[in-house]
Amino acid sequence: MKKKINQVAKLLFESNYAVVMTGAGMSVESGIPPFRGTTGIWTKYGQPKMDSFSDFKKNPTKWWDDRRNLTIDKHIMELRESLKNAKPHLGHYSLCKLEKNKYIKSIITQNIDGLDLMAGSKNVIEIHGNRKRLRCLSCNKRINLGEYLPVYAPEPCEICGGTVKFDTVLFGEPIPKDIMEKSRQEIDKSDLIIAVGTSATVRPASGLFWIAKSQGTQIIEVNIEKTKLTTISDFFISSKAKSFFVDLENELFANSNH
Repeated sequence: MKKKINQVAKLLFESNYAVVMTGAGMSVESGIPPFRGTTGIWTKYGQPKMDSFSDFKKNPTKWWDDRRNLTIDKHIMELRESLKNAKPHLGHYSLCKLEKNKYIKSIITQNIDGLDLMAGSKNVIEIHGNRKRLRCLSCNKRINLGEYLPVYAPEPCEICGGTVKFDTVLFGEPIPKDIMEKSRQEIDKSDLIIAVGTSATVRPASGLFWIAKSQGTQIIEVNIEKTKLTTISDFFISSKAKSFFVDLENELFANSNH
């Protein structure tokens, strides 16, 4: 493992534009359950309907009422509680330090927990949204909520009058155009991607890896098990997210001669 961390550190040190992409495996060590896998909440409760965005659009007020009256899926209740209590782990802080010292240029995450931002990272693209924000469906204006959790349908957007919902992307909802554009810009600039804790199965986020590969970007996969991404990765490291980032930080800052 130490040899592999040394190799990654060398590649990172020599890269011009390195991007980190994270999935659920980055959050599980903060107490947030994944959707899939043996400990996943879908495994526990069953996979939910894949068209929740369609339900929202049909009747946004009813969608909000269901949440206030707790007539929602059990997996959402468990996820909500875990998100409320989650704090960044040491891996988040190590990643923040790598970004602060210019080893990493940006972070594209599929997670909605906002833990990267809580740890201090700056250039973070939350491709599936952030649970602590609202977003207008028409103009993409976002409102930070902090710890406040609305229980009634928000007023229409004060800028354009559009429908406002949680920023988190529902099943069947397109990724906001501005977020996809930012993500693609980062991918196009990258010469190295470190993919950590992602199954690389959720599109369109997963498609960014194949775009990057077609453009000659090197890909390092870090996961506890191999995935479909392994087939196009240049390196595979079997590791949890927290220990990987802590070890990588230690390697980079203990040795500056890579």
